[in-house]
Amino acid sequence: MKIAQILLVIAALGLAVPARADTMSVPSAASPAYSFEVPSGWKPVGNAEDEVVEATSPDGHAYLMAWIVKTSDEKSLTKDLDATLKDSMKSVDKDTSQHELDQNGSHFYVVSGSGVDKRAGTKVKFLVGIFAAGEGKAGIVYADYDADSPATTMDTLEGILKSITVKKK
Repeated sequence: MKIAQILLVIAALGLAVPARADTMSVPSAASPAYSFEVPSGWKPVGNAEDEVVEATSPDGHAYLMAWIVKTSDEKSLTKDLDATLKDSMKSVDKDTSQHELDQNGSHFYVVSGSGVDKRAGTKVKFLVGIFAAGEGKAGIVYADYDADSPATTMDTLEGILKSITVKKK
């Protein structure tokens, strides 16, 4: 019985230790508008030409993409969100919801919902964070994950969104 208790304590301590993460900057490390933390196992990749950062979970259950858009008003952000969902989703369910939050000194609009992934044709849930990222710019972080993926996948994605920090000029 004591061995089981020792293993339980070791497991609990292992979960308490934060996982190593990589800091990603958008649009680039040389000229960041914002940054966020991605678990190192996600193998994030930046594309300097497109000014986009992408990452996929090691098990392939989740995908994340982050970029900057020029914006003059909220209407253009709505169009960009619609375009993002059309690019990624074959269909979007009616259960889409939106909430706002303030974190790390910035105001965020978060849209979440579910639908059918355009590439894989499987049921996914999605999460989109939209926020001011400098004069006339907005940051967008899009993530989707398999509807049947472990609950920890959503926790990881929420942690990534919570780590976003806009560079103040």
